[in-house]
Amino acid sequence: MYTALRKSIINLNLLPGTAISEKEISLRYKVSRTPVREAFIHLSGEGLIEVIPQKETLVSHINLTRVEQEFFLRENLETAVLSPFIEKSGPAEFAQLGAFIEKQAQAFDHNDYIDFLTCDNGFHRIFFETAGQELSWQVLESMGGHYYRVRMLSTWINGIAKNIISQHKSLLTALKKKDLVKARAMLDVHLHQLPDEMKILHEKYPQYFATPGQKNTFDVDFGGFPPQP
Repeated sequence: MYTALRKSIINLNLLPGTAISEKEISLRYKVSRTPVREAFIHLSGEGLIEVIPQKETLVSHINLTRVEQEFFLRENLETAVLSPFIEKSGPAEFAQLGAFIEKQAQAFDHNDYIDFLTCDNGFHRIFFETAGQELSWQVLESMGGHYYRVRMLSTWINGIAKNIISQHKSLLTALKKKDLVKARAMLDVHLHQLPDEMKILHEKYPQYFATPGQKNTFDVDFGGFPPQP
């Protein structure tokens, strides 16, 4: 239940600001309210839903401060993992990376935004798996919901999405040459498009972003669960 709801939120099938309820979700997935309530607790802790006590539950708007913090994790962990990746990688890993680039290009051609970003994640996940840092990747996956939604929005804009594929190709070239300095430089360029992208996305989709001063409410008693101290 948690996984299904989370996918719907981060893939923007459930858009920011959408009202949801335990009853609605339990009927949709044909489950009792208990797993739905538990899923809501986890999603609230990740800042992906906002519970307004005695009123309603909403898919949270994208919080820019949260995006910055999640990006900080992504930037530092992935920059660090390139060195052990280069030490341990070989033709098999490079072939996997190349295959993800090809699949991503196909997804782009078919306007399959979810598959496009799935391939993007697969490309970057290989760095962590090869380096033996799967836990770091799991942290990024579990704590990156707001940043992921920004990335999903960016795929809706063709210029940004196409540029991602080009950068992946350049990064792969540097990795094949075992050029750590060049690879980190390419990754830096790849990741640091965020400020410009955020400006474009905020102007194009203002309804999906939290307004200044808006505060999501995450510490909520759903009933039957003691509130956190």
